[in-house]
Amino acid sequence: MKRKNNNYLKITLLALAWGIGLSIAGALVLYLYLSSLIDELPQFERLEKYEPNLITKVYSSDGVLIKEFFSENRSPVDLDSIPSHVIQALVATEDREFFNHWGFNSKRTASAALMAIPRKLTGRNVHGASTITQQLARNLYNEIGFEKNLERKIKELLTSIQLERMYSKKEVLEMYLMQCLFGEGTYGIQSSAKMMFGKNASELKTEESALLIAQLKAPAHYNPFKHPERALERRNLVLYNMMVMDFISRDEYDSLKMLPLEVRVIQETFEGIAPYYTEHIRQQLRDSKKKWGLDYLKDGLTVQTTLDTRIQAVADSMVRRHVPILNKEVKDRFIKDKWKGLRKYVRANYDSTRWNEKMNDSLMIDSLAHEKLEPQIALIAIDPSNGNILAMVGGTDFKVHKYNNALQAWRQPGSIFKPIVYLTALDNGYSPATTLINQPVVVVMPDGSRWQPGNYDVENLGGYISLREALRHSLNLISVRLIMELITPKEVITYAKKLGIDTRHVLAVNSIALGSGAVRPIDIVTAYSTIANRGTYIKPLDILKVTDKNENTVEQNFPERSVAISEETAYLITNMMEDVVDNGTAKRLRWHHDFRYPIAGKTGTTNDFTDAWFCGFTPKIAVVVWVGLKDPTYKLGPGATGSNTALPLWGDFVTMVYKKLKWGSEDFIVPEGIVEIETCRESMKLAGPYCPKTYMEKYNKNYIPTEKCDIHTARNINNNSRGGRY
Repeated sequence: MKRKNNNYLKITLLALAWGIGLSIAGALVLYLYLSSLIDELPQFERLEKYEPNLITKVYSSDGVLIKEFFSENRSPVDLDSIPSHVIQALVATEDREFFNHWGFNSKRTASAALMAIPRKLTGRNVHGASTITQQLARNLYNEIGFEKNLERKIKELLTSIQLERMYSKKEVLEMYLMQCLFGEGTYGIQSSAKMMFGKNASELKTEESALLIAQLKAPAHYNPFKHPERALERRNLVLYNMMVMDFISRDEYDSLKMLPLEVRVIQETFEGIAPYYTEHIRQQLRDSKKKWGLDYLKDGLTVQTTLDTRIQAVADSMVRRHVPILNKEVKDRFIKDKWKGLRKYVRANYDSTRWNEKMNDSLMIDSLAHEKLEPQIALIAIDPSNGNILAMVGGTDFKVHKYNNALQAWRQPGSIFKPIVYLTALDNGYSPATTLINQPVVVVMPDGSRWQPGNYDVENLGGYISLREALRHSLNLISVRLIMELITPKEVITYAKKLGIDTRHVLAVNSIALGSGAVRPIDIVTAYSTIANRGTYIKPLDILKVTDKNENTVEQNFPERSVAISEETAYLITNMMEDVVDNGTAKRLRWHHDFRYPIAGKTGTTNDFTDAWFCGFTPKIAVVVWVGLKDPTYKLGPGATGSNTALPLWGDFVTMVYKKLKWGSEDFIVPEGIVEIETCRESMKLAGPYCPKTYMEKYNKNYIPTEKCDIHTARNINNNSRGGRY
């Protein structure tokens, strides 16, 4: 009997030893398993520093939000500004014990764990038991993952405990309401309230809060825009939960559940105000990522720009008004005899070999014609005093044409380049009264070919013409002789660069007198703005200031200035361009638009009517308008000049800007170095007492001519009275 007892004791001790060993081994395995999971959890530094992806907001100079950039549409939220019913709806639906647990609900977790064992054995997913803190942990850290399994649940639980140790309940709620996806690509309660109701989260009503919280379970499934019945049912469940938790009364619940879903209609993709401008801003923010160490898609920057939304709105409306007009004008020039003329034109100009076999297809030709003959537009407005870009339009429709003609299109400037040629002469001692003969000239080009330019108006030939009159009527022959006899192409390019023109595609050849080569609209308006700014170049400015989410200044830009030409030269060429508007190729501004304020400008038309330009300025604003076809091998058509194609849009735009902003008349400042001297209209020399027709010409006092009129002298008058020459 004693031996049996001993054997029983030994067996018991052996079983106990095995049990203890297995327990230790199990504990060790469990320890190693949990340790491996802990190693995969977010590091302490990441837990301590909550940095959600935030929206970068771009503002105009007049304080209007014009664009948002983001990888996740999320705005910061302050829990103190959120109505209490938002928190009540969240807690009642997602985690009723939120204020009583320390990261996880022990009862729900134990229940879920017991259910997880058979589910794990059968390969089914693990569900349930996630608190608000656990959901936050899952949404914050990629390490946890979204797979529905026991491992994720454990990671979620351990991370939530850490979060509750580091943050208060208020902070957890604040992070949750900023982090979670509420649907339609919006993250956080603030952005979602804006998207769904067009209001701030602080302005939400109880039923609206309930609808937003209803989205959290499955945003796509309960989307009120696509599945309103499901969304209404889920919203009412949230309201019911609030009633169960005594957050609202039974009467309130009965009343609120009957309300319809009053969500606003979602607009099409929001391009923002001035899309060509904001895309240019976006590219700069992208390129500055390395310099700043900040990502514009994630770091919630605030960008202050120079754009004036009032002026931009005028630009957009004027472009919309003129595009159909320009379309009709271009097509009318070619549509004759049921498209025969246009079909012939397309066949002659469209050289893509892949369409050659289809050139006999009338429908194909008509389609190509419509596409190829659709005019494009560029408009840029600058404040000459500081270089601020006030408005920008880079094409007819940003959704269709992303290419920004205002900044990217290299086009032949034509006659709009002539003021650069003339001011080069003025800055080197010549005057508006300097004369050159208006007769045909033959130019031998560097390759040995012969070039014989002519005036647009072939009948406009004669004797000696002053520079003032030549610019007034845009006489090509005088511009060419100016290059050949008074200044050089290299000098013109030097001045063009100083005025702010990128001359990489402008060659130092005589044809520069007529605007050969290629420049961009931004180059032209920069040069004219420099003239308007009394000869001081200012680099065009678009971004004024960038601050981070903590309002620390990341970058601040100031005008970059340099003297390009003297004030006297700037005033003289300005005065000559005023004459262009008052009496020359741009006089349409006066009689058609009735614009009576001081203005200087120049029209531009290129070879074969490919490009049409007008650039002009007042003391307050410099504006360029370019019109052309996307493919420069196609032409706007015979008669499409700067005066009748680009100038009407320019005139409507500037006239409306002055009215909208209530700007008054302001004269160009006359420098002290400018003097007015009576000049003979015939000889274009200093007038004498016998000159019958004179006018007051303006001169740089450093270059006052000394020659007096040698036609109307006392001797000539006496000879004339005796029946001689005069």
